[in-house]
Amino acid sequence: MGRIPVCCAPTEEEKVDITEVFTLLNEHRMANGRSALAYDDALEAAIQGHCVHMQQHSFFDHESEEESVGDPWERAELCGTRANGENIARGQRSPAAVMEAWIESSGHNQNMLNERFRRVGIGHVASGNYWGQLFAQ
Repeated sequence: MGRIPVCCAPTEEEKVDITEVFTLLNEHRMANGRSALAYDDALEAAIQGHCVHMQQHSFFDHESEEESVGDPWERAELCGTRANGENIARGQRSPAAVMEAWIESSGHNQNMLNERFRRVGIGHVASGNYWGQLFAQ
């Protein structure tokens, strides 16, 4: 399947969208009585790597075929951190659209409002509009 991207950095354009998702996420949390999350660059690198991997290898799933990066927890460890929850999405054309999709999905929304989570990293690949959030306690 080719090179497996791990611990990636977003482009400047993608970072603008990531920052907007982070703002919208914390607004959503605070509107629901939760504390704001801190941003974590290692979590960002892990979820950005997964978004790049999905885009380059044409799949959409929390897990990949390659065992070394098979699940979110392994990817987080490769980037020097730990993770406890992941949201992914594909196709939404804006930060507001992806947040709306995650809010309307009970499982994704539960992750975003989880009181145990304290940190988040967000990923976005503009080509194909792959999105992700990786949460940690």
